[in-house]
Amino acid sequence: MVFNGLRIMNGGGVKSKKTEVPLKLSAMSPKNFFLLILLCAALLPLRAQKQISAKLEQATVYLRGAALTHTATATLKSGSQELVIDNLSPDIVLNSLKVSANGVLVSASEFSNDFITPRDESARIKKLKDSLDLYKDKLQEANNELTIHTQMLKMVTDGTHNNMQLKEHQISVADINANMELYQAKAAELQKSIDRDTKKANKLKESVTRLTQQIAQDDADNKLRTGVLRLSISVPENITTKFTITYFTDQAQWVPCYDLNIPAMDKPIKLQAKARVHQVTGLDWDNVRLTLSNATPNRYSQAPVFTPWFLSFQRYHRQEKAVTFSTSNRVEYSTSAAGSNKTIIDGVRVSDAAPISMDNFVEVEEQDIQVSYNIAVPYDIPGNGKPQLIDLKNYDIKADFKYYSIPKLSDETYLVATLSDYEKYNLLPGEATVTFDNTFVGKSFIRPNEADEHISLTLTTEPRIAVKREKRRDYCETKHVGNTTTVTQSFQITVKNNLNRTAKLTLKDQYPISNDKDIEVKDISVTPKATYDKADIGVVTWDMELQAGETRTFTITYSVKYPKDKVIDKL
Repeated sequence: MVFNGLRIMNGGGVKSKKTEVPLKLSAMSPKNFFLLILLCAALLPLRAQKQISAKLEQATVYLRGAALTHTATATLKSGSQELVIDNLSPDIVLNSLKVSANGVLVSASEFSNDFITPRDESARIKKLKDSLDLYKDKLQEANNELTIHTQMLKMVTDGTHNNMQLKEHQISVADINANMELYQAKAAELQKSIDRDTKKANKLKESVTRLTQQIAQDDADNKLRTGVLRLSISVPENITTKFTITYFTDQAQWVPCYDLNIPAMDKPIKLQAKARVHQVTGLDWDNVRLTLSNATPNRYSQAPVFTPWFLSFQRYHRQEKAVTFSTSNRVEYSTSAAGSNKTIIDGVRVSDAAPISMDNFVEVEEQDIQVSYNIAVPYDIPGNGKPQLIDLKNYDIKADFKYYSIPKLSDETYLVATLSDYEKYNLLPGEATVTFDNTFVGKSFIRPNEADEHISLTLTTEPRIAVKREKRRDYCETKHVGNTTTVTQSFQITVKNNLNRTAKLTLKDQYPISNDKDIEVKDISVTPKATYDKADIGVVTWDMELQAGETRTFTITYSVKYPKDKVIDKL
């Protein structure tokens, strides 16, 4: 080996063209010694390292959590090397991480967080910061103008005052008038400029404050770190290949919600399914394909098994009051909408003259264990946790409308819609905004997971169907006979339909039931005869059709017998 004009022998000596002499490191100059160290380091086998950034392509969002798919393209030389892939979420479930690439052997992987490398800001944050800089510059200009005009006014005021105070000669009336006219003209003009500058500066200050607050809110703290994947790979030959990285993260979710519009009570309900999607994965999801799934991945799923059931005598001990903590996610709802004047969107032709519906871009896929909404239009979901409202599918659902009243519990009469055949729409539990003929009437909640053939939705109250419950005092009494007491209660319910149309009404009331052998409920009287009388829970139901302006009365009477020396609660 030739080094600095010398040949290094395997035995540690140096051979020139004429002679060989032993190489003594202690006799080498510092410069040659340093060069030798660099040469030896260069001769050691090195492991090449390359760094690339991943792009988020697909997000499957579950009711809790999300599966993210990234891609990254790398041009690699043959041999063993290390590849670093950044721009991943810093909060992932490590066991779910998978990496694949054609023509590359991945022998080892390591995931970590990078707290040092600055993160790229989103286009929205960049735009906000650019606007903030612009408004700050304008504010500085306004303050400069305000300062100049204020100083000029002071100079005019001081100059006029000095002119009026000259003592070398007598000031004439003409001089006084000239000074006053000059001051009035200049001072008035400058004061107008000062007022204008002050108003302009105050408006700019408000804009700067709003932009600063918006940036502080949208520029989430999780931008301080990023996920980094280090791969040990072997490449048989020079290649350009695409890496696909998938993993699960807990930092995203979607919440079903609905818009219910009732065109008329004799027409189907217009139901629009929507989704509120939000995420704090540490990434802004830019132009990402979304799939919304009703599945809830269970990371620790295991079927239950029996353990031995041992019997023992009860040991009496002082009961400690249990304290239960519950958490609920309160979400500040916000709506984002994007319009487009294109006639073709992702290959789907739409009409410029008609409203564009998401029905053309959402495919509902029903699988064995889940229902998924595959959305063809890519979305931007910021990583600041603010929910984005996404339209899914529109349905026309057959509904039966009726009024419902329980005057013992409430003086209100409610309009209730009963939805049938709802199971074919794959609805999920969620809040519903209700409008009647496009007029907001309130909110309700869809509960399709209840074991019932129908979904009942409370839409609004109807004050024009008046219901009143009164005690019939002439029929109420308390008797003491021997060692027993008998209390008789009687109530009358009056219903009047003040609508100009026939109304279906379900009316309910209640009588007590006993689970104590010393308490006897007897002489139950219901008039007119109830449509349903559930004796096991003591509830009677009247179903009726009330003509316009019709009034009806209903009565319920019962007696309770119990020992004279005892008191019944809430009788």
